[in-house]
Amino acid sequence: MNKKKFILFPLLAFVLSSCLFDTDDEGLSNWLSDQGMPSSYKVQTVTVSDLNPLSAEVYRDTLPKSAWRRGVFGAANSISYDAVLDFALDSAYLDTLTSSDSAKSSLSLVLLDSYYDDYYVPSNFFPIKEDLQLNVSWILSEKLSKSEFDTLGNASSDSAWSHELESWNAKSSADTMISVSLDKKDTLLLTLGMPKALVDELHKTKGNRRLQLRLSAPNAKRIYRFYGAGSATLYPQLVLVAQGKKDYPKSYQPTRAVNIYSSHETCSDCLVMHGGGYDSLLVEFPSKPILKALSDFYGDEFPYTVGDSNDVRQAVVMAIITFSRDDSKGSQEISLPIFMQAGTYLDSADTSVLYWESFTSKMNKSKIELVGHPNVVFYPGDSLSLQVTYGMRDFINRASDGRTFKMAIRFNHSLIFDKETSLYDHSVDQADTIKLANGDSIIVAKGDSLQVIKSDVDYARYDFSTIKSKPATLKLWLASKRGEE
Repeated sequence: MNKKKFILFPLLAFVLSSCLFDTDDEGLSNWLSDQGMPSSYKVQTVTVSDLNPLSAEVYRDTLPKSAWRRGVFGAANSISYDAVLDFALDSAYLDTLTSSDSAKSSLSLVLLDSYYDDYYVPSNFFPIKEDLQLNVSWILSEKLSKSEFDTLGNASSDSAWSHELESWNAKSSADTMISVSLDKKDTLLLTLGMPKALVDELHKTKGNRRLQLRLSAPNAKRIYRFYGAGSATLYPQLVLVAQGKKDYPKSYQPTRAVNIYSSHETCSDCLVMHGGGYDSLLVEFPSKPILKALSDFYGDEFPYTVGDSNDVRQAVVMAIITFSRDDSKGSQEISLPIFMQAGTYLDSADTSVLYWESFTSKMNKSKIELVGHPNVVFYPGDSLSLQVTYGMRDFINRASDGRTFKMAIRFNHSLIFDKETSLYDHSVDQADTIKLANGDSIIVAKGDSLQVIKSDVDYARYDFSTIKSKPATLKLWLASKRGEE
């Protein structure tokens, strides 16, 4: 994936927040105190307009991802997703299967109720009806020793196995048609009949074996989300039935599972990102216009080049960069605004470290309640505002060496209530009819708990090519202590 060496800080959790700082005197004084800065510092703003990027590129991570709790297969928005399940089949049952007159098998997938059953699913989402063309490919191992089998049976999500799957080399595969018909009142269970060729191969197999099973549906109309390998009793189950004097049904759960995805984008120069697949958009800005704006503002040399070259006379209280955006080229599964996550690059022991911004600033609640959050896409408006506070703070103090300012952008979760300023699940104080961001309304009773952020990501597609053609605007809030001030 990466063309440069980046290291991710493991301990910094991303906290959703909005990007506007309310500079009332009391609030500002408290904030400065919390940051360890004297409340006597002045806070002033500097705006850098017409900021054009030096480069912008999408980095796509196509490595298999664990489906330990949540799996997907199907297709959405120019990406197809395969599910690979790893089963341990014991010798006692396969011996029974071998001696039977005939055999059949199916795979049962329980769809995620957190996605399909919640109130934020649009009213027109169900029923789901589709004739699904499913490709099933498989790798059946040679006979395993007891120790090999026990090790496999105890496996969980395994990164080494995930890397092996990059070169999937199945000797057997078959296509089958599945008729899908689901309604919200259903149990949300998909039962996929396995191809006869797989059943026949299992039917003549003896001894402990490992079965790796891959499900592909590149022409599906949607993504199907199901409980992965590590979800209590809701994991996928391969059901094998031996038929002779009596039926001998037995089900197996996978020991582990991963998702593999493939891009079908045709525009190599477009800045197209996909949700759910760990795409990152890296944007790099020149230092000169930022430093010139600071020099003009302060009326002296910037950056400061005395001593260790760290200009401690100002601190970045807040930094917000605003891009133009155009939702018309995007597409998504559910019509909800999607938060965009910003990360910036900090210098750490001469290594460029990616720091996903964790916002502790105050929201401008009145503005959010009026016009909504500024750091979302698929929402009325033509701009996207993201905080880059930590990265800009580091950049200003180190820019004397000629470095550029770099940031990364990713999809995060969707916002169910577009003008909600409490971004955590909470109960309501009184009964009411509340409008969701997708236009639907729900009736809530006093004490009902509201989920504000959607727990499952949207496998959306978004074209950020406007970043290359329309300049961004950077706004800095600076707490300054310069000269005798």
